Amino acid sequence: MNEVEFKYSIRSELPFGSETPASIGAKFVDTLDSLTRIEPTLFTNWKVTDIPAMTSQPLATARSRIADIVESNVSRDEFREPDPDYGHSAVAFTDKVVESRRIHLRVRTGGKFERTTCLETGRWKVLPDPTIVTYPIFKDALFAINAIWPPLWACAYAFRVDYFEKPLASGAPLFPYSRFHIPWMGYLPASPTKRFVLPPPEIVTERTPDGGLLMIATEDRLDPTNPEHLRRARIIAETMIAGTGYTSH
Repeated sequence: MNEVEFKYSIRSELPFGSETPASIGAKFVDTLDSLTRIEPTLFTNWKVTDIPAMTSQPLATARSRIADIVESNVSRDEFREPDPDYGHSAVAFTDKVVESRRIHLRVRTGGKFERTTCLETGRWKVLPDPTIVTYPIFKDALFAINAIWPPLWACAYAFRVDYFEKPLASGAPLFPYSRFHIPWMGYLPASPTKRFVLPPPEIVTERTPDGGLLMIATEDRLDPTNPEHLRRARIIAETMIAGTGYTSH
């Protein structure tokens, strides 16, 4: 597959915790630095966003005031009043790159709801450059994010708005909608109270350093129009649903 028809992202859900803007900010900066070490030519020229001010500044400038930026990025209700139950956000994107190579990272946590991380490639209506969507980069990025933000689950996935509305490959059944979309890789952490629901042996799996389970549909770029890739992605989606109980959002 030389071109892509899908957006590719990494997403995780975080456990409940009393994160402060200072701790969120410090961990967010660590995340940006960790991603940059993976591939400096891709994860480059980070700019950090102050949402209410609608401005962004280079990471070098934002480092010293990251706690203030995250504090300013508190979630707000329909009247634009602070609503800390929905947490605080830390947001950054790569600057001075063509849009198809742009990376966005957003973390929202510290509240009762919407505790997530999300790394996205490309931009709205701009599909990612296929050269940045590689198994090594996405696997390393997923691990780097998980190491700093231990999740309830995490996945790297492909997405298109109509993926669950019409067959993606000739003769394939409809792919069911879930919050995991079309998973390329799925991660479930170790749990003292819950046993893994293991996928069949045809799915490549790895035990992660923290004792979790990583499931891999393919070590090539996931192509949802490839019937075999799609079949294995569906197995991972079903395993993630069984392991978490989540199907939507």
